[in-house]
Amino acid sequence: MATRRTFLQLAMAASLGAALPAHGQARRLDRRRIPGTDEFLSSVSLGNSNAFRRGDYDTAREILDIYLGRGGRYVDCGGEGALLVASTARSLGRADDVFLGSYFNGEQSEASEEAARQLRATVGKASLDLMHTYPEDGVPNWDTFRQWKEAGLTRYIGIARHNVRFYDMMMQLMQSGTVDFVQVNLSPLETDAEKRILPMAQDLGIAVTINRPFVNGRYFGVVKGQPLPAWAVDFDCTSWAQFSIKYVLSHPAVTSVLTETANPKHLRDNLGGGIGRLPDDKTRVRMRELIQSFV
Repeated sequence: MATRRTFLQLAMAASLGAALPAHGQARRLDRRRIPGTDEFLSSVSLGNSNAFRRGDYDTAREILDIYLGRGGRYVDCGGEGALLVASTARSLGRADDVFLGSYFNGEQSEASEEAARQLRATVGKASLDLMHTYPEDGVPNWDTFRQWKEAGLTRYIGIARHNVRFYDMMMQLMQSGTVDFVQVNLSPLETDAEKRILPMAQDLGIAVTINRPFVNGRYFGVVKGQPLPAWAVDFDCTSWAQFSIKYVLSHPAVTSVLTETANPKHLRDNLGGGIGRLPDDKTRVRMRELIQSFV
């Protein structure tokens, strides 16, 4: 992955002034409503970073402390990573502040039910927040997820993928009227979801979380060595990471964008993309064309 760089000192200074309140502390993340509810998520969320996957408790604690301190809420990870996030949040005394998205395959097996019980016990809540599945598991097993929700095991159910070849299956489930969340890939380099998934989600009132805003690091390789455009200051953007995040968040269907990092410096930069002004439709087109011209 290419090393991150920041550009245009004047733009940074101007945007920093807009991002910091009078007392000098960093602003909290903007919030977005989960459709059809009175519940909100933070605009930027945490994905399954290396710290969570590898069981790095110290780094996970630092990352969560920074994130929650800035008003972050949604953390998305599965397996042992979800257990680490849950236990770390409790050790910070912030378990109630975390909205945890976890993953299950939908099989009605003792192992699946035990995994759900263990996570619920670690979270310390009566119900899990969000249980995801992949569409290839969700299509044959969706009734199981609906039963888990009806039984109070989870408050929301959703589907997640990051490849256009799964979009038809995702849309099939979305049309059932029982999907609460859909997670899909979107960035200035990957825009297919804007044509199909996001309009349907918006029409059906489904919350949308976005993965791969940096295309697993490829995005930084594309923008490496390129100057951040001067007009980025118009939407409070001071880095290429924020450029992609703000592109994603400026779509009206998007509830939150997932970022994965175990680096506190990168995390703080990412969080800057979740505050302040966003580009309008005309600027979004300009952003997309600029990034794609670098390829």
